[in-house]
Amino acid sequence: MAAVWEELLNVSGIHRDDNFFSLGGDSLIATRVVSRLRAAGWEGAELGDLFKTPELAAFSTGLRSRGSAAGPAVPVLRPAPEHRYEPFDPTDVQRAYWMGRTDDFELGGVGCHFYTEYDGEHIDLHRLEDAWNTLIARHDMLRAVFLPDGRQQVRPEVPPFTIPVSEAGPDPEEAEAALAELRSKMSHQVLDPCRWPLFDVRAVRYGRGRVRLGVSFDSILIDALSVMTLLRELDTLYHAPDAELPPVEVTFRDYVTSVRPSPEELESSEAYWSERVLELPDGPQLPLAKDPSAVGTPRFVRREDRLPAERWQRLRERARACGVTGSTLLVTAFSEVLSNWSARQELTVNLTLFDRREAHPHIGRVLGDFTSLLLLGYRPEADETWRDALLRTQRQMGRDLAHSDVSALWVMRELARRRGAHGVTMPVVFTSTLGVFDGDGNPGEPSFAERVWGVSQTPQVWLDHQVIEQDGGLLLVWDAVEELFP
Repeated sequence: MAAVWEELLNVSGIHRDDNFFSLGGDSLIATRVVSRLRAAGWEGAELGDLFKTPELAAFSTGLRSRGSAAGPAVPVLRPAPEHRYEPFDPTDVQRAYWMGRTDDFELGGVGCHFYTEYDGEHIDLHRLEDAWNTLIARHDMLRAVFLPDGRQQVRPEVPPFTIPVSEAGPDPEEAEAALAELRSKMSHQVLDPCRWPLFDVRAVRYGRGRVRLGVSFDSILIDALSVMTLLRELDTLYHAPDAELPPVEVTFRDYVTSVRPSPEELESSEAYWSERVLELPDGPQLPLAKDPSAVGTPRFVRREDRLPAERWQRLRERARACGVTGSTLLVTAFSEVLSNWSARQELTVNLTLFDRREAHPHIGRVLGDFTSLLLLGYRPEADETWRDALLRTQRQMGRDLAHSDVSALWVMRELARRRGAHGVTMPVVFTSTLGVFDGDGNPGEPSFAERVWGVSQTPQVWLDHQVIEQDGGLLLVWDAVEELFP
């Protein structure tokens, strides 16, 4: 057990009384710990127990060896190249994005879209274009489209991808107009999921050798983590076109069609959430300028701030001392702020999870929409200390994560059924990428250009709070439907 912790936490000399979260553990690493133990033949390795009793000795007490002959208790992903180009069903989240982009739903009419602008000097656009085409050939989901029936399909080949370029010249007014036009056209694109490509890159040359890049993705095909992986590989190929990237011998289709919960796991999760919905609060009842149904096409506006590295590291150390993760600290603080503004203090926040199970050694390199959602209910308790609130939130999150084999979409449908409502939405989202990225703390930031602006949009969402570690500090981002709020 200690050896598994040491490997995944990248620490040495773990003792029996050490706390998993105080050592730097988080929900992603916890999931990997449980998967490793099950694969090694240990029964009783439950995610909820690790959150409830995170000390090494206490957690180990409930484990029983069933011997390696019993085989792994986690899905084993085997590539199926013979089925590579056959249509396959979307995930629950992809299906929600597919349906939610229509005007039939409140706050619909938008795709799940991620847009960023980068600015640099003397960017070689031909080299950049070549790098993009190399990655399109490498990653199946960059050649994928949706079919009219809602399934998705990877194309064996696609036309060469080109980057349109606008020449603005050295005149400042002309440059300003060209940059404004780029942002106007790209920032709130609704790409047709049935037409390739489901991403877009455009450039403006302006000033004396400067280039502004607009890069947009439809998240129905690739999630934020996949975008960051893609941009890192793009940076590598831009600087070294002949670089040999690590192999990717498995596909998103392989994962979606193979990695599924067992009937017993699904039944257990459905039973858990059937009870849990009885105590789930509504989404935050925030002060609004208008009813969401009165909003035409939602337009999202970004606000962001940054915690300097020194301050963020102090906060992380305080969280560890309390035995909680940085994400727990931030989602609890966010929920507390929402509670102070909400008509009802108790509320539910929609958590974005990067749910990529370790079913194959190459799965971390695969591009696709691996996201799932988790509904986290928050209820302030009178006379509760901040530390107690953090621990309570984290334990609840652990119990919920242990039963995440059913999606939040299933839970919301069950909630609507129990309440006799037409539909239920949880429109405030918290997205944490803490612990997702390894390395230098600059996830997906190309070295040949600097990120200067961005915005994301999601159908049926009022506010998406994203937290991202960057250069040792913490980037805090709010993307919100501006028209909704006073």
